[in-house]
Amino acid sequence: AQNKEFVCRGHDYERLEAFQQRMLNEFPHAIAMQHANQPDETIFQAEAQYLQIYAVTPIPENQEVLQRDGIPDNIKSFYKVNHIWRFRYDRPFHKGTKDKENEFKSLWVERTTLILVQSLPGISRWFEVEKREVVEMSPLENAIEVLENKNQQLRTLISQCQTRQMQNINPLTMCLNGVIDAAVNGGVARYQEAFFVKEYVLNHPEDGEKITRLRELMLEQAQILEFGLAVHEKVVPQDMRPLHKKLVDQFFVMKSSLGI
Repeated sequence: AQNKEFVCRGHDYERLEAFQQRMLNEFPHAIAMQHANQPDETIFQAEAQYLQIYAVTPIPENQEVLQRDGIPDNIKSFYKVNHIWRFRYDRPFHKGTKDKENEFKSLWVERTTLILVQSLPGISRWFEVEKREVVEMSPLENAIEVLENKNQQLRTLISQCQTRQMQNINPLTMCLNGVIDAAVNGGVARYQEAFFVKEYVLNHPEDGEKITRLRELMLEQAQILEFGLAVHEKVVPQDMRPLHKKLVDQFFVMKSSLGI
């Protein structure tokens, strides 16, 4: 099919590289394109056969099921990847001059949403894309989304740990470590320099509510981390006590840098 676009569901646990190889075996004359950018006109007009393969993220229809407390995780994970019409992928890019000290300031995201003719998975493992929508997310919107996702991930891991759904607590330890580490190593400060300074506020009067939202998410993250560390304290094995203590110490540094 010429110049057509499909979303395909790979095999369970199949890595992208393995899927690409499988497709190239099916189309032995195709040239693989190694990027997710829109191909230019010459490619569309070319005699040769091109294959462009990249990963997309499902956008679940039943958001309220995913956000409601008390619904078992296996049901949530079913809804995350079944009955899906819309998929998306993001392409980060810098607009304007890139600040070497603080890349958050100019980091935009081009978000492409693909809408299928039918929901996946269906009779077939792949369906054609009916239309694509492209929007640009500003650096501030991008920061808000990164924090919302991270806070949600932390909440889920903490609740799994509390209800003993975790065989081992490594995922929670790694997540706490990653978030606190990033914050202490300038993550929080970078957001503050990028979006809370007078210069930004004056230049973007329309962003008032979003700036407030970002600040709320940062304070909310501190509360979630504090609760997460308390849960972690109860279940952490002896040999990981030193790491736990380091996390608690770093957390206080983070709190003071937030001005809490």
